[in-house]
Amino acid sequence: MEQDKKTALIHYLEESVIAIIGIAIFLSLLWYSEFNISVRVLSLWIFLFNGILFTFWLWKSNTKNWEKSVVGLYFILVEIIILLGGK
Repeated sequence: MEQDKKTALIHYLEESVIAIIGIAIFLSLLWYSEFNISVRVLSLWIFLFNGILFTFWLWKSNTKNWEKSVVGLYFILVEIIILLGGK
């Protein structure tokens, strides 16, 4: 039971850190754009936050390398679409 509590605590701590990083990125982008919310700011935030989430998934995932490659290719295509859509 003690191991389950430690595992759950670590899981929630990881999720909290990722959420705090996402909020910090969003607030810094808003500060940089003088607190003007625009499609460009949102698309840049999605681009950066997706990169962090994808990197975290690569680090924690136990999937095969070819599966990671397919997801990486999909991620790159989505990121290109996001960047081109935000202009």
